[in-house]
Amino acid sequence: MWQNILKAPRIPRKKGQPANSKKHSDLYTDENPKGTIQGLGFKDVETAKRSVAKIKRSNRSHAHQTQAAIAMEQRAREMGKTSEANIYRTFINAQKKKTKAKKKLKRSRGRGFTR
Repeated sequence: MWQNILKAPRIPRKKGQPANSKKHSDLYTDENPKGTIQGLGFKDVETAKRSVAKIKRSNRSHAHQTQAAIAMEQRAREMGKTSEANIYRTFINAQKKKTKAKKKLKRSRGRGFTR
């Protein structure tokens, strides 16, 4: 298991490097704690299910909810918790369907108008 973690080493933010910089990767650092959905986890399947419910109830945008679920899925998968990661993946796939439907609706509303 440790070989998987060592395969892609963490690239910490360097001194003087701005927050949210694309030059570093850290799956566990919260660059913007103001937008954080508190209390998410993946220690077991039940916790993952409660976390998905919490994400759904959150007052965040569709994109924000999806990003939170993606981060939790990646964290769970990195720790070898595939069943917990699959709970998040199911939610992410449902979000993708909603996104596709929204885009289709937006495109259909846009047709018929000329400028």
